[in-house]
Amino acid sequence: MNYKVCILFLFLLVFQSNLFSNQKKENIQILIINSYHKDFQWSDELIDGVKKVLNTNKKIEITTLYMDSKRINSSEYYNSLLRIYKLQLKNRKYNIVLLVDKFAFEFALKNYNELFFNNEKLVFSGIEKFSPEEIEKYNLSDRVFGVMEKRAIEGIIATIDTMMPKLKKLYIINDRSSNAKDTNILIQKAINKYKSKFEIEYIRKSTLKELKQRFSEHKSNEAIFFVRFYNGDNNEFYKNREIGAAINSFKLPTFVTDTLFLKDGALGGKLLSISHIGEATGELVLDLINKPNMKPLITVDEKYQYLFNYKKIKEFNLNPANINSPYSLVNTPESFFDKNRKLINIVFMISPILILLIFMLVYTLYLHTKTAKHQEFIIQQSKLAEIGEIISSITHQWKEPLIEISTLVQEHIGSNSKSKDEDKKYIDDIMVQIYYMTDTINDFHQFIKPSSNKTTFNIKDAIIKMMTIVHHSMKYNYIDINIEIAKNTKLLVDGYPNELMQTMLNIVNNAKEAILEKRKNIEMYDGKIDINIFNNKKYVQIEIQDNGCGIDKICLKKIFDPYFTTKSKGYGIGLYMTKVIIEEKMNGKISVEPMNVGTKFVIKLELSNENFSIRR
Repeated sequence: MNYKVCILFLFLLVFQSNLFSNQKKENIQILIINSYHKDFQWSDELIDGVKKVLNTNKKIEITTLYMDSKRINSSEYYNSLLRIYKLQLKNRKYNIVLLVDKFAFEFALKNYNELFFNNEKLVFSGIEKFSPEEIEKYNLSDRVFGVMEKRAIEGIIATIDTMMPKLKKLYIINDRSSNAKDTNILIQKAINKYKSKFEIEYIRKSTLKELKQRFSEHKSNEAIFFVRFYNGDNNEFYKNREIGAAINSFKLPTFVTDTLFLKDGALGGKLLSISHIGEATGELVLDLINKPNMKPLITVDEKYQYLFNYKKIKEFNLNPANINSPYSLVNTPESFFDKNRKLINIVFMISPILILLIFMLVYTLYLHTKTAKHQEFIIQQSKLAEIGEIISSITHQWKEPLIEISTLVQEHIGSNSKSKDEDKKYIDDIMVQIYYMTDTINDFHQFIKPSSNKTTFNIKDAIIKMMTIVHHSMKYNYIDINIEIAKNTKLLVDGYPNELMQTMLNIVNNAKEAILEKRKNIEMYDGKIDINIFNNKKYVQIEIQDNGCGIDKICLKKIFDPYFTTKSKGYGIGLYMTKVIIEEKMNGKISVEPMNVGTKFVIKLELSNENFSIRR
């Protein structure tokens, strides 16, 4: 019995000891040594990227030390730093030491045994040149990991060459700092490759003032490739805001290597994302924490993005689409509605009649659908699904006349003397806008009214009426619609014109949404919808092709099924009713074809005999 009690007592002791030791486990300590001072934009963005990843682990504690190497770089300062760090780091233990850029990395290698006492692993980030021999010299080959940055020097010059095919001269700016020496190798290689195509001037020695003066005048077919320029001939250290202001003042398009000066004044290029380098470094640190026995690893961040400053693109009239790769824009302008939102809101506050009319129209639609047969009911239900789009179109079309009316009223009230002619012109101008608004409502009312009898009608007329409904919606979404009718095409068919307008509206709205979806990934993407009409034997054939995101092959087989939809808020009745109208009500055919870019719908309708009687 005593034996069992002793065993139980020993077990409890071991359990309590393990529990206590687990509770006492220290957090994971990460030391960041930054080559630069606090608020130095490049290193701050990189460290923010690191912290974004590391902050996902609540056990990680981060300490940051700043070296200020760009402002002060002397042997005296170096030795003072060493003495200070030896005092600060004495008896401190870190799991990993993260070294931001070259100065901090070389400093840690040379003084490793004096600063660190726990076999800390070193992770460098943001350096452009790595020497395994140097690490072996300090006997640290088993403890060094890192993420190198590689600027796309040749890729950026190729981008400049593509966007400026008539380029005559390129200025490359790169100071004489330690980091610049590493980049210099890539620059010299690129110069040798492109010097036969255009003149290249490589600027290493100058001052910011001289550069601003030199590039103060625009010269056609010349450009600047700005790599870096922190240190001038007068040994002055330039701050980022000074460099950004200088780049912004240059009258030549200025391409860069990373995202640092993109929003300030640079035009852009094939860029490294500084924050992404930080995130890649953070991921490496997490791997080291989770896999303590991980072998040394040096990776290169080559995740480039084509990024451009919209204002500079417009200033120098360059087109990023020429690079034939996805790209993004910064500094895009506010839309007309963003700039005039207050005025528009005021106009609509004094226009309650708009809401009243819309509700009356919806109620009219409800009465029509309530008394229709089953198929007509579903067709009207499909129209109801389009009402949001049409109301949006009416809103766009009414904004301009309402603003115009508001402006006319303000000008007339503000005028001191008003002759009869002026009064008449004032009233006429307002009536023009009111007639326009009335036509909009009439078009909408005509659309929602079901066709009662089968008639012979001109396809062109139906398409033109449909276009009046979607015109403003397409205009404000920057989508061009091109209608091409082949010469001598017979256009008369038998059927229901309003229902045909609905089928066209369904297809065109789907095309618009596909283009907007693609524009999420490619800013300034030129949306285009082509409507081609021609005769194919006894049919008139209508082809509607867009350059949107396209339709998956799996979805193509189900695209006309009732209640099938790929949209999060879709009803799945639009294309189903389009097929019912074309094939059952109008004895036609409809199909869909995937294209290299976008989608093409094909509608075939039998020609009316009226075409031939007219011909005779």
